[in-house]
Amino acid sequence: MFAKTAKEIADNNNFSDVQRYAIMLLIDINEKTENYKEGFNLQKKIIALNDTLFHAENLKQVNELQVQFETEQKETENKLLTVQNQLASNSIKNQQIVIVFVIIGLIIASVFAIFIFKGLKKQREANFIISEQKIVLENKNQLIEQQKHIVEEKQKEILDSINYAKRIQYTLLAHDEFLKENLPEHFTYFNPKDIVSGDFYWATKHNNKFYLAVCDSTGHGVPGAFMSLLNIGFLSEAINEKGIEKPNEVFNYVRQKLTNTISKEGQKDGFDGILICIDKSTNKITYAAANNAPVLIQNNKLIELESNRMPVGVGERKEDFKLYTIDAKPGDTLYLYTDGYADQFGGPKGKKFKYKQLNETLLAHHTKSLSEQKDILKQTFDKWRGDLEQVDDVCIIGIRL
Repeated sequence: MFAKTAKEIADNNNFSDVQRYAIMLLIDINEKTENYKEGFNLQKKIIALNDTLFHAENLKQVNELQVQFETEQKETENKLLTVQNQLASNSIKNQQIVIVFVIIGLIIASVFAIFIFKGLKKQREANFIISEQKIVLENKNQLIEQQKHIVEEKQKEILDSINYAKRIQYTLLAHDEFLKENLPEHFTYFNPKDIVSGDFYWATKHNNKFYLAVCDSTGHGVPGAFMSLLNIGFLSEAINEKGIEKPNEVFNYVRQKLTNTISKEGQKDGFDGILICIDKSTNKITYAAANNAPVLIQNNKLIELESNRMPVGVGERKEDFKLYTIDAKPGDTLYLYTDGYADQFGGPKGKKFKYKQLNETLLAHHTKSLSEQKDILKQTFDKWRGDLEQVDDVCIIGIRL
């Protein structure tokens, strides 16, 4: 009774599970009551219901599977879309990066191209300038070569003129034969700084008196040589034309001539020097000395003789020159020199040779022959000077009395 009621309620409300349970309960009741016909009908209903339930269950599972599939497909599509979007985004980013790098590369390439273009332009400009400068330089070199040739020609002309002036000057210096005739034992060490010299040695003979001058004119080289020629001319004029015999008076005369000629405009040109006079009839030796003093070696002692501390020319003092007498004995040695040897720089410290060392050298070798003494003086001077430039003309004369 209850089973049927439950079945009816389940049928009305479409409760499949309750309906199925109720039918199963009724089938069991019919079997027990042997109501096989009703049981068979119920059996068919349960089969149909099972089919319905199975179909519904399958449909549900299919629906669930379809929903799950669609969900998973949707998720897959979403994931795929996400991946595609990510890939698209990455692709865009990669494209952007590539574009950025391409742009940067183009910018760098453009910059390099600009630099290269500017460099090539500057190089072309530089090459053009270098080419022009090369042409200018070649023209200048040609001009320099021409000027050099002109200078060399002029220099040769000047040197030829100076060498000719040297020959003229040497003709006015005391000849060696003339010196040997009047000074049997002597040496002359003459070493000009340049081709011609401001230093000079000059000799003459007048009224049985022999005169020898060793002098240092103002300047050296060509100017000094001109002064030496002028001074020799005035000395010769005083002795040979004016007949002045005393050396001091000769110096007074020459100083007056220099003052009246070249010193009118305040120049102080002239010379320092020594003029000795040997009287052949008495062998008496007198001299005058302007700044430079003679040196006498007697009895192995060196004697620095007197001198006037003023030049033959315009100076701070204008006194008359004094006449000095040399008290010499046979075998004594007399030396006349200018300041060039003593003033030469050299030696280990590049200092002046000085008069003291010169006199010591003369004293140390005075007993040797006059030619040996000359060689020693020359060697000593060259060794002392070394590679340094010669500073002045050098003139030394040694006489064995």
